[in-house]
Amino acid sequence: MSFYRIPSPLEFTYIATDLPHYSPTVNQFFVIGNGDIERDRLQSALAQAVAANPGFKLRLQGVWGWRRWVEGLDPTVEELDAPDWDSSTSEGAPLLGNPIDLRREPPCQIAKIRTSNGLHILFRTHHAITDGRGTVHLMNEVFRILRGEAPLGSTSKLTEWDIAMREERPEWTASPPHCLPVIKGTLNETLSGCHWSRFDWRGDKNKFAAKMIFACSQLAREHFGEGHVGFRIPADLRRYMTDEEGLTIANCSGAIDLDVSSDSTLNQIRSQIVRAMRQKMDLAPFKENHKFVKWLPKSLFRTHPDSLQRLHKQQRYRGSGIISYLGEVNNDLFSCDGFEPFSQFGVPIPFENKPLYVAAVSYNETTNIIIGCPRALCTMAELKTFCGELATKLDSL
Repeated sequence: MSFYRIPSPLEFTYIATDLPHYSPTVNQFFVIGNGDIERDRLQSALAQAVAANPGFKLRLQGVWGWRRWVEGLDPTVEELDAPDWDSSTSEGAPLLGNPIDLRREPPCQIAKIRTSNGLHILFRTHHAITDGRGTVHLMNEVFRILRGEAPLGSTSKLTEWDIAMREERPEWTASPPHCLPVIKGTLNETLSGCHWSRFDWRGDKNKFAAKMIFACSQLAREHFGEGHVGFRIPADLRRYMTDEEGLTIANCSGAIDLDVSSDSTLNQIRSQIVRAMRQKMDLAPFKENHKFVKWLPKSLFRTHPDSLQRLHKQQRYRGSGIISYLGEVNNDLFSCDGFEPFSQFGVPIPFENKPLYVAAVSYNETTNIIIGCPRALCTMAELKTFCGELATKLDSL
């Protein structure tokens, strides 16, 4: 029987962000290593992984509130050469923002990118069908198969909406609409799009999420003075699932919003996060009336260019940024005969109405950190300078 499910309200918003020339809400995760994996071998492993996890092989069908996910096309693997891209920034990055037509193309794809510093294997999944954790699960499945192991598989259809609606949800208070940005740079509100830079940090990973929030909060106030500072942390709602329900690869992420006062300490921020998790604050953003979003026009979920320019010019945002930390992901999970990984990183979703987005993942003794922001807020040189400032702050904690 064909796999079938209804998009959640959050997935409808990700569907709505797509433009003919650009898909901003695409999960992108790179594995970098030495060696090679033949394209046919990688294609076969991907096809087997998707067969064991049919939620990755979906196609959008229907219109308005009757849209649904049905069984779609086989996933694809392509090969690219990018000898001039060192993967340290978004400049010249292959496939960055390339559209994925959810009605006519597979929503999960792999690209083999040959660069001057190793083979980059890029996993792309549209956020409308899965989240970051789901993407990492797909990666693990592909490499299990490449090593001759059996995939774990998943047939669950649960989404974040299903979980949120069955749980008791606390009240949610939106962040104030005038939070400080974090990066101080040359403002040019006429520029559109986003860019990112990444660096390796080898400090103590204990309390990393709290350290990142604390460091960014300090930099926000050093750069812009006193004001509201608040960050959003994505949270995995699979923690609410029972063993009998297995694993879902559909979108299953909530969010915790933290306000950080000028006198907050690192330990207090850590306690805030722990307390918010215990109080189920990761469920708070979901409201019963969100079930009606599937009937709204797509344009309501896209910020108008004039509104974006005004937002950047005033530099007062609803939230100072989004910080996503995947935790420890073992490099060995992405090894197979003929390919030995030595690095990995995930690219955060570029929300142009947010002044900062951070993605981080740890492996061995390293934490790979990507810092992104709208192009309107700073140049690439200034973004790299900020990464140095942030690394220094983290080193001091």
